[in-house]
Amino acid sequence: MNRAAAAPRIDPDSATAQQDTRVTISPADFLRGAPMEAGGRTGVRDLKLIYPETGFDAMSLCLGVVEIDPGCHSPLHRHNCEEVYYVISGQGEIEEYGRRYPIRAGDAALNRTNIEHRVFNTGDEVLRLCVVGGIMFVPLLPEWPTESPYEILEPVNDV
Repeated sequence: MNRAAAAPRIDPDSATAQQDTRVTISPADFLRGAPMEAGGRTGVRDLKLIYPETGFDAMSLCLGVVEIDPGCHSPLHRHNCEEVYYVISGQGEIEEYGRRYPIRAGDAALNRTNIEHRVFNTGDEVLRLCVVGGIMFVPLLPEWPTESPYEILEPVNDV
């Protein structure tokens, strides 16, 4: 029987837990610069919250917030993990399978592994999405076309 390795147990009172185990993050510590913002793209902010880059040792999930300005959209992209959106505020459309699906505050959406998708803000306020995805540093498929686990499929000048 194949069993996944158990996560190490850390005594919460130990010096290691108190010094090295991050539990919370505040807005001042959110990171920008994800692939959706690369190359001078404007109108989209991709904030990393619970990521290794922000000091978390999460083993299977990451958490971020994507903000899209009115009239803008995220670039068409895909990645090698599932991803869930929860719409915090605003309204828009998610494009998958060549179709657009309306989303608004309170809605949720599932992006399946390697499916091309993007999000359009069709409203008059910032569209804010809470994004939960699988950790993407698992070895990429041998034929994955880019060094990043994100494959942006839309040149910057098409935004």
